[in-house]
Amino acid sequence: MRQANLRRVKQVLVVFCLCAIAFSAASCKRTEKSRVAEEGRAPDFTLSDVSGKKVTLSELRGKVVLVEFWATWCPPCKDAVPELNKVYEKYKNKNVQVLAISLDQGGDVASKLNSFVKEHRINYPVLIDDKEVNVSYGVANVPVAFIIDKEGKVAKKHVGFMEELSEKISHDIEALL
Repeated sequence: MRQANLRRVKQVLVVFCLCAIAFSAASCKRTEKSRVAEEGRAPDFTLSDVSGKKVTLSELRGKVVLVEFWATWCPPCKDAVPELNKVYEKYKNKNVQVLAISLDQGGDVASKLNSFVKEHRINYPVLIDDKEVNVSYGVANVPVAFIIDKEGKVAKKHVGFMEELSEKISHDIEALL
């Protein structure tokens, strides 16, 4: 009886260790993808905005691009809207593009986002993620913003909402203009 219990404990321990190894390997893979986005060339994408217009990142080469990943269900993302509107208004005629990529899913996402854009007076383009772009950037939490330089490399990453976000982002953009 006692040996059977010991054998069972060993089996549970082996299963636990295998699960831990699998989880660790998956985590490393996610980190590697994130490192590519942070240290190298920004992964290219073509996504539709809320009106169906296609936007391709590589076609914006030569501009500084701010790409923010967000969602309508995220309170800090809503807090960031006025700050990003400030950035958009300040730089819209200065070779800078602001893009928001929504991680919202389900039914008629475009209609839901259109309503949200109008209600919150978002002035910059809002794109709909294809469930692959956020993975290629290693997005684990929202909001997260990537500032991409004129050559298409990620120059800066801002995670979460912070007071005076527009000033912090403006400082980073100014360094790239």
